[in-house]
Amino acid sequence: MELSKLLEKQVFCVLDTETTGLSPRNGDRIVEIAIYKIDLSNGYKLFDKYVKLINPERYIPLSVSKIHGIYDYHVEKAPKFYEICESFLEFIGSDILVIQNAPFDLSFLNNELRLCSHLSLENEIIDTISMSWKVFKGHTKHNLDTICQRLNINTEVQRHRAEGDVIITAEAFIKMRDILITKMKHSD
Repeated sequence: MELSKLLEKQVFCVLDTETTGLSPRNGDRIVEIAIYKIDLSNGYKLFDKYVKLINPERYIPLSVSKIHGIYDYHVEKAPKFYEICESFLEFIGSDILVIQNAPFDLSFLNNELRLCSHLSLENEIIDTISMSWKVFKGHTKHNLDTICQRLNINTEVQRHRAEGDVIITAEAFIKMRDILITKMKHSD
């Protein structure tokens, strides 16, 4: 479905993960997942959230722990992905997923699902980086901090933790959605 049609929807799941590294191909795994289910039918309403630490079944490199603040001792008693797989899939259902840098998170989520003998996610995806390219034409930087700076979003949340990043990704998504919907109405 094209972006303009997706933006007309009312319910979205804003999602972020933290991982042990940069590539599931290298054996990296998810250590935290956060999802905010938001309803935009009458303003902005957070109506459910799903936040979990996950035991990656491998060690977390110290260099990575220093970025997101999640150390091995935080996740040693956390559930493994296969233990939360069904509740994760039930939570997102067929809702549209909103993700900053979607290919990164999707590669990890689909790897975890494959390890649980599930098919890849089939949800519609909105990548806030792609939205930013449309909103801020001519700009070359579209990381979350830059997007938030352009939209005057306060980033004083626990950055590089899944829930903190979901909070500001949701706010950036809502603001860019409003801009794009206004542009679409004026171009008709």
